[in-house]
Amino acid sequence: MALKLILVATDLSQRSDRAVARAGLLARESGAALHILNVVDDELPAPIAEAEIAAAEASLKNLAAAPGTLHGLDLKVEVLAGDPWKAIVQRADYLDADLIVMGAHRNRGIAGMFEGTTLERVARTARHPVLRVAGPPLDAYRRPLVGLDFSDCSREAARLAHLLAPKAEVTLVHGYHVPYRALSLHTASLGGLTKAEKDAIETDLQRQIDAFVAGLGTVGQPFRSVIREGAPERVLAELRAEQNVDLICLGMHARSWLYNSVLGSTAHDVLADCPCDLLLAPLPKR
Repeated sequence: MALKLILVATDLSQRSDRAVARAGLLARESGAALHILNVVDDELPAPIAEAEIAAAEASLKNLAAAPGTLHGLDLKVEVLAGDPWKAIVQRADYLDADLIVMGAHRNRGIAGMFEGTTLERVARTARHPVLRVAGPPLDAYRRPLVGLDFSDCSREAARLAHLLAPKAEVTLVHGYHVPYRALSLHTASLGGLTKAEKDAIETDLQRQIDAFVAGLGTVGQPFRSVIREGAPERVLAELRAEQNVDLICLGMHARSWLYNSVLGSTAHDVLADCPCDLLLAPLPKR
């Protein structure tokens, strides 16, 4: 499967400029069409909203016509009035976009903690994968990392990693912990697992990873795998720093009804503090 249509949402900020540039690079690599969307808040007074729509339309047309990343692409620009996150999700559904691209959100302090950012709301509700762009897109993705928990969502994340980085070796990462290990397992002198126990656990996990990869079929370049004991978000952060990772791909999962988001716990934690680009994959379409 190839990317056919990429929807990139921009608020015309520098953060969004990076998202537009990355979306343009991906569209050029894949041959996909590119749809650039700006949403003006429909709660603004009518004269202000009309002026903002006109200014946004002019800015996007100039951006599309300028030489550079977007030149020569199959490109459309659009400005809508509405609630930004709802408009982005609805437009992605209407266009049946293969990918939604957005810039890193602005730190909104305590307000963001209670209301959620536009990016988080889109990621929670969209039926399409969401790519959050953090850094300047200087080149194609070279070092993608996939957080693996053997779910259908992480299967989709692995597939998408190859779509976005078709020439790169994708690393599958599984972080594990052993609950109640002090009660159920022998421990080494410093309180950790013994080597024999660690080897047994990781050998079994490697078999599961091999079966997972076999189930993916032929999707591109080979996978490599890393298994480490520790919380998934900590293991991902360690590997991101060690390998200078430029893209982390995660599945989105439902959590307990006690939590008001449908972002999985690892995805939510990484989204909150991740200096590289981040892809959030929903359940695959049936």
